[in-house]
Amino acid sequence: MVYFDNNATTPLGVSALNAYKTALEQDWHNPSSPYRASARIRAILDRARSDLAKSFGLKKEELTFTSGATESNNAVFAHFGKKLKPKSICLLSPFEHSSVLESAKYWFKDRIHYLPSDDSGVVVLDGVDKILNEEDISFVSLMAANNETGILQPWQDMARLCSSKGIHFHCDATQWIGKLAFEDFSLCTSFSASAHKFSGPKGMGWLASKEPIQMQIGGGQEGNLRGGTENIPGIISMLSAWQEVKSNIAVLNDQVSWRDQFEMDLKKAMPGVKILGSKAQRLWNTSLFVAPDYDNLSWVGKLDKIGFSVSTGSACSTNKIGYSSIASSMGLSKTESSRLIRVSSYFEQTQADWSNLAIAFGHAWEELQSEASRSSVISI
Repeated sequence: MVYFDNNATTPLGVSALNAYKTALEQDWHNPSSPYRASARIRAILDRARSDLAKSFGLKKEELTFTSGATESNNAVFAHFGKKLKPKSICLLSPFEHSSVLESAKYWFKDRIHYLPSDDSGVVVLDGVDKILNEEDISFVSLMAANNETGILQPWQDMARLCSSKGIHFHCDATQWIGKLAFEDFSLCTSFSASAHKFSGPKGMGWLASKEPIQMQIGGGQEGNLRGGTENIPGIISMLSAWQEVKSNIAVLNDQVSWRDQFEMDLKKAMPGVKILGSKAQRLWNTSLFVAPDYDNLSWVGKLDKIGFSVSTGSACSTNKIGYSSIASSMGLSKTESSRLIRVSSYFEQTQADWSNLAIAFGHAWEELQSEASRSSVISI
């Protein structure tokens, strides 16, 4: 089975797996305990936090280990939803991950305004300066890269603009980190990430924030911001994955030509296919498109039988045919939304895999057409 759903999750890397196993066997002591073995674990924890923070130009005190970006995003919105004045407005893009969109709706209710965007799904910052000056906006959130389309957003410019006005800027950097070069995320007032998006373990991530954000009380761990015994094996494994991915970023970026060729081959194999965001800057590994016919779950089933794992869009929302958090925002009809398919690669996929995937889609289309034809004959 060739796996093309890496924006949903990536397989645990070999170094991360080995680090995890070793930590389970040797580094299992509670870092809060008073004896020497625990002191060694505290030192490991402190070093891991320092190394990761240094990668992003942060102070180690600004980084809190969490269970992942969903927890981190929820914590940020809860914090500012309670802290800011009752009339404060939250500004965000309509393309955010559900953990941002739903958190914003819960804490800010009807006090949410959305950033304007172009036809490709890229946020347009022209005029935003005026909006920030005239409206009571106290909190802005803009993702770095979209999990469905792979489209890159102008988060750096937005961060600078917010900084100049003293407005808190949060960035969901989950899809950027581990796929693109390390930009200066210290521009952000806060940002979130998940380890399982870059070959690390599930259930691990972080929230980086210049302002202390309380998550869980009781225990005093994580600088008294997130109570509960730290997941040391998970943290060690995550850092191992991070160290490995840093040395491979440049190589991964070269693979954009593989994706582009796949899309050209796909158009030849399936005339009428609609590639979303093709005119915008995207993650090198991602392609989201509307199939010319048949619902996306039918396509996923066919590809699965042929030997390829692909997705219908966001893995957080696959309980409905065609559901996509960005479908309506990009002007797709209900029918088009029901035919959305996402493919996303990472370390293990080769140029040949991309080529074979295009061929597989052609075969799947032929099978679906044949089945539809037989069904039509039987019904007559």
